[in-house]
Amino acid sequence: MSEDLRALAELYDVETSYVDASGARRDASAEVLRAVLVAMGAPMTDPPSAMREELLRRHEQVLEPVVALPAVGTQAVEVGIPRSVHPRDCWLALEAEDGATRHMRLMAAIHRPLGSASLEGRAMDRYEAQLSTPVEMLAPGYYGLRIEGPGVDAASTVVVAPRCPVPERSWGAFLPVHAMRTGSDWGVGSYSALRETARWVGDLGGGFVGVLPLYPGYYGEPLEVSPYLPVTRLGWNELYIDATTLPELEVSQEARALLASDKFTGALRALRASEHVDYSTSMSLLFEVLQPLSNALFSSASRRREELEAFARSRPDLVAYARFRAGQRVEPLVVTGDAPDPAGSRDAPVPDDAAARCHLYAQWVAEQQLAGAGTNLLLDLPVGVHPQGFDTRLEPAAFAQGVEGGSPPDEFFAEGQRWSFRPFHPRGLRAQRYRHFIAVLRHAMRHASILRLDHVMGLYRLYWVPAGSDATEGTYVRYRDDELRAIVALEAHRSRTAVVGEDLGTVPEEVREGMANDRMLRSWVLQFEMTPGAPLPDPPELSMASIGTHDLPRFVSFWESPQRSRWRRALGGDARRGLRACLDHLAAGPARLVLADVEDVWLEREPHNRPGTGADAGNWQHRSARTLEEIFADPDVRGAFERIDDLRREGETL
Repeated sequence: MSEDLRALAELYDVETSYVDASGARRDASAEVLRAVLVAMGAPMTDPPSAMREELLRRHEQVLEPVVALPAVGTQAVEVGIPRSVHPRDCWLALEAEDGATRHMRLMAAIHRPLGSASLEGRAMDRYEAQLSTPVEMLAPGYYGLRIEGPGVDAASTVVVAPRCPVPERSWGAFLPVHAMRTGSDWGVGSYSALRETARWVGDLGGGFVGVLPLYPGYYGEPLEVSPYLPVTRLGWNELYIDATTLPELEVSQEARALLASDKFTGALRALRASEHVDYSTSMSLLFEVLQPLSNALFSSASRRREELEAFARSRPDLVAYARFRAGQRVEPLVVTGDAPDPAGSRDAPVPDDAAARCHLYAQWVAEQQLAGAGTNLLLDLPVGVHPQGFDTRLEPAAFAQGVEGGSPPDEFFAEGQRWSFRPFHPRGLRAQRYRHFIAVLRHAMRHASILRLDHVMGLYRLYWVPAGSDATEGTYVRYRDDELRAIVALEAHRSRTAVVGEDLGTVPEEVREGMANDRMLRSWVLQFEMTPGAPLPDPPELSMASIGTHDLPRFVSFWESPQRSRWRRALGGDARRGLRACLDHLAAGPARLVLADVEDVWLEREPHNRPGTGADAGNWQHRSARTLEEIFADPDVRGAFERIDDLRREGETL
């Protein structure tokens, strides 16, 4: 590998080697580095020239496009000024989100010089400029920073971030919405079922209900039902709409007739009887009803139509999404201005096309019904989106092309993993001032009391695999974690959302140090932490503790595994007693949050996902063996969660 290629990779934050799960160092090949650099946008026809251009760009940069600052402490930015310009001739303007602007001469803001350098005859002086005053710190928020002077005009977005909110000590019950079964469902769970589950958990003293990601699925060809590869992270899954509660049924004779038809009721009976979710059929039946309901709403003036049109004006991204779902072309979002504007500034008229209107109606209804499910929800934010989905079309510059996100070989996957999504483009995100990332967070946090960030290491670095390559042929690309973490903390602070980072597996120490500094809770899983010598170790205080996850075997399968014999002897008893011992330990322990799987109580064996398997494994299709009505009436289930609540409360007084 040439030194020029290695140096260019380092300039673009592409790691030329990494330490694998075994502690061995793996070097990225020249082919991998070239492919990743192309995806980053580096001009590869002449690496020495590309390196020169990048060094010169950095040298002449007046301001970074984004700067992250703490809400408490030093609030200063680095400024570069050509040697020919004196700081006293430059002005600094700092604009808050409400439009209030503070002007000052750059000279007055300079705290200290940082040095001087010259490259190709272009001399630059660098300074540290203090943005806060001795008596007034910048409040948390986004600020537009501009510096102007003779031949100088540069802008930046400043993110002033506090720490994430820390949740009260509580517990929650885990049951994915798709798996929720009721006596009147349409072969899949619904937002109404989620509302009833949240109410039941709250009555037992629980603080939240945990679910899998609630984003729209990719129902094209081939069908993709994984909640971790959604079509967008800006909308909610239409599949979970409860159409039977919609007011438009009162005025749509067509929809009522359809619901009463023998063909429809027969299809619903078959779906309810199935042990697995039939996504295509359930979605098809739902939209057969939603289309006439949408037509009825748009057929005349009404208060609800006015509300939907106001929703469309506030969410131009979802108007574009509706057109995308209807098979129409999506124009990339173009927003001007220096401050983040996640909603965009385009006019967003309601579509004329009936199909697009129906999809917009579905998003509006999904938003309303999820809001009606309550505020005590643990929602899950997947690390990526479907490569052929909506987000990559709306915000193409935010995503890298020609590569996939994944993970290198480890003890569980010797060949590594390819996750099929296009990773965020580090430079593309910064260039748009993280507009899309902010929009994704705001959408998720609108209805989450707790938000789980899938693969939290992705805030720091992500393993990129060139298209067409094996997962063993990849390398890591670094992100500006200070900026991404600041945005997460700021948005969490504003929405009062606690944040849990999924930090399982091989995670660099810097990630856990950053999480602790941000007051972001860790994910602590007993199946990964227990040993025969320490069958019930204590989780850390700043964590969400659970026995397993959706990607691991159910408790009873874990318990009966031959390699767990010493662990079983240490706990004693059968699987039910073992489960009770584990839940008792977690409930009484120090973790801020404890998450218990509802289906573990009756020793369910069918998992939600079998990592590394294909579509024929039935992943993400499992339906609960019991209806919600049966779960709520079962004294053993109720007793198990009442015991968790009692132990959690007792632990508060210790």
